[in-house]
Amino acid sequence: MTQARRSRSARLRGRAAGIVLAGGSGTRVGAGINKAFLPLSGRSIAAWGLNTLASVEGVGLLVFVVRPDDLEHARFVEARETDGPLEIIVGGETRQESELAALRHLADRIDSGAVDTVLIHDAARPLVSHGLASAVLHAARENGGAVPGIPAADIAAAGPGQSLREGPDGRRAPLVRVQTPQGFHAATILDAYEAAARDGFSGTDTASCAEEYTDLPVTWVRGEETNFKITYAQDLLLAQDVVSALGLRSG
Repeated sequence: MTQARRSRSARLRGRAAGIVLAGGSGTRVGAGINKAFLPLSGRSIAAWGLNTLASVEGVGLLVFVVRPDDLEHARFVEARETDGPLEIIVGGETRQESELAALRHLADRIDSGAVDTVLIHDAARPLVSHGLASAVLHAARENGGAVPGIPAADIAAAGPGQSLREGPDGRRAPLVRVQTPQGFHAATILDAYEAAARDGFSGTDTASCAEEYTDLPVTWVRGEETNFKITYAQDLLLAQDVVSALGLRSG
């Protein structure tokens, strides 16, 4: 590695923040608590994603966004299930509000340059790999924004009264099932969320807000079939099977 590359690597080390959102419920899983705190092979579902993001080179801190009722659960996760300290904050009523709360929590560090990139991840996707999280961070730094996704050959987009939407070459535009973590240039996405709050805009995920309020060239990296979201009880059973089959460990 050249001196210039070593210098750049040193500047980037630890300047990304991981944001993990745990604002869901356990209703569709059939649980009485937030599904993020249900057990998965010895640790809570949330702990898996938190530990994976913590292991990514370049991620210097983690913000864990929870509901007020889940603060005690979150503190248990920090004390007993994760490898480093978490900055635990209370989110909002919606995903958009929770993301904005996390970005505002980081605002001073974003403004100072101490945080240059954010990775925003759903706690309900416990089996994201270290390699995928690292790839998203790298792509976000190279391009300004990045999301992981799986090509979706079985669905197609169509506008009202239109046939299947076509790409610029006349062929059907490829669609992607988007996953998390989604990575973005921190200052730009903070400004975008502030603008969205003023307008009352609420997107489905971070990328939708970025598309609406920024000119960032958002790229996508190939996601992983195992990086699925736990929504129903069968998803948790499948996650347990994947952990057993692949011999995975959290942390």
